Amino acid sequence: MTHPFCHRLSRLALLGLVFAMCSCQTSNRLLHAKKVPLSPFIEQPHVMMPARKRVPFHLIRRNFDREAQWRVVKKTEIYIAPVTLKYLRPVKQAVVKNEIKAGSVKRDEPGVARAVRAAFANAFITSSQPRYKWVKNPSANSLTLELAIIELNPTSPTGNAVKTAAKFVVGPLAGLGGIFTKGNIAIEGKIRNSATKELIFQFADNEADKMTFYTLRDYQPYGHAAVAIKEWAAQLEEFSRTVPDHQVEESNFFTLMPW
Repeated sequence: MTHPFCHRLSRLALLGLVFAMCSCQTSNRLLHAKKVPLSPFIEQPHVMMPARKRVPFHLIRRNFDREAQWRVVKKTEIYIAPVTLKYLRPVKQAVVKNEIKAGSVKRDEPGVARAVRAAFANAFITSSQPRYKWVKNPSANSLTLELAIIELNPTSPTGNAVKTAAKFVVGPLAGLGGIFTKGNIAIEGKIRNSATKELIFQFADNEADKMTFYTLRDYQPYGHAAVAIKEWAAQLEEFSRTVPDHQVEESNFFTLMPW
């Protein structure tokens, strides 16, 4: 039988979660995944900085050189290069390391890299008003998007199963244990002029598993990463076609979707 004190703590935890969800923009900033150190993929890292009023990536850098910008204005296509894993860091979550060693979690970094490339291409292909047309090969009329996955920690299915079971005994307070079972994915991107190779734009961001009451993605090693990838792609596509004072909205840190 659960102690009444635990019931009170559970109710308080649930109320706190609901309050956090209602304070959307502030909560998003506080509860989203924190930025991770930049990798050598990023050029001139010392000039990278946030620009949250424009785009929700942790850090960006824009090339404001007038001649470079003028050359970009004429471009109408975008080529997305194969995603590199050259700068990928080792898995750091102890729980997931053990699951990988035991064989219950299969690593699939190449598969995730292909999914990243496909998602960014699809964002431009399916956009109702794309600024750039996706193309299979770079040309004199295109920009090139280069992407790198620098962190990819799978979600722990076993750990989340234990956490979910504990919720039925202790209540929502048990969800706090998710810090040990959460995965994350961090990417960096560079946009170049395909013809001149000059760097036009850079960005870096990190996303962790979304907070949720229950979702099947908690039992899929890369389920949450797939959602983050699609959100990044949509955000970059929106950024590419909107005016300088348009704000691309941050994705929510929580989800009520069960799949």
